[in-house]
Amino acid sequence: MPRNHHSVRGSTHIWEISFKAIEARSAGVSGATPATNDPKNPQVSRWILHLPHAHLPLTRLGCVVRTALFQRDMVLYEDVVDGHGDTTRRTLGQAVWVQRPDRNRRDFVLPLACSPQGDTLILETQNGDNPPIDLEQVQVFYPATRVLFKATAGDSIQLYYGNPEAVAPRYDLSLVAGELLAADRTVAEVAPEERLRKGAWEGHAILGKSGVLFWAILAVVVVGLLVIIARLLPKPPEPDSSAKEDKSQ
Repeated sequence: MPRNHHSVRGSTHIWEISFKAIEARSAGVSGATPATNDPKNPQVSRWILHLPHAHLPLTRLGCVVRTALFQRDMVLYEDVVDGHGDTTRRTLGQAVWVQRPDRNRRDFVLPLACSPQGDTLILETQNGDNPPIDLEQVQVFYPATRVLFKATAGDSIQLYYGNPEAVAPRYDLSLVAGELLAADRTVAEVAPEERLRKGAWEGHAILGKSGVLFWAILAVVVVGLLVIIARLLPKPPEPDSSAKEDKSQ
């Protein structure tokens, strides 16, 4: 996750920042045609969802459909590149969607068993010999988070996030929790997000294709050094020809 920060402006001593659950926009979802079609396997329908950020703590996916009658196994997954550069499928959630004409609701909720690592999700289903279903809307949700803190009006407050090595602070807030929660508060305005320079922790791990390239270059260097060392080593002395003649006599 990139290292970012927000500036906060407020006018009271008790400030509240509310991060509301927003809808993640999807690409190519509206309409009768799926986002991607595999010519080799036309019985599979896929919809690609592009999230605004990676590592979002998503809890569920919601769909709205126009098709009146169907039964499908829905799978939500993402393609993850490991440290060796190999791409693997990581399943986030799956469930059976049954829709009948007598059912008034046309929505479907798919709970997620785990949060995604990247910013691109794939919703997939097998149509069999049936026509593909027509999705009207796809949304993903994550829980709302609020930050409540006390500060002097006019202070310049910076909110930083994105460092996985940061640990939670430890304060004696439990002693004044009741007073803090009961105090009047004003919703603070968050300034536009600013991306800062990369933190030191972001250079520790070498992942994906860059990791494979690193090890390949390292192997070539090691082999080259071994060849040079072998050439620098002294050659073993050749056997004395006169000694051989004495032995033969």
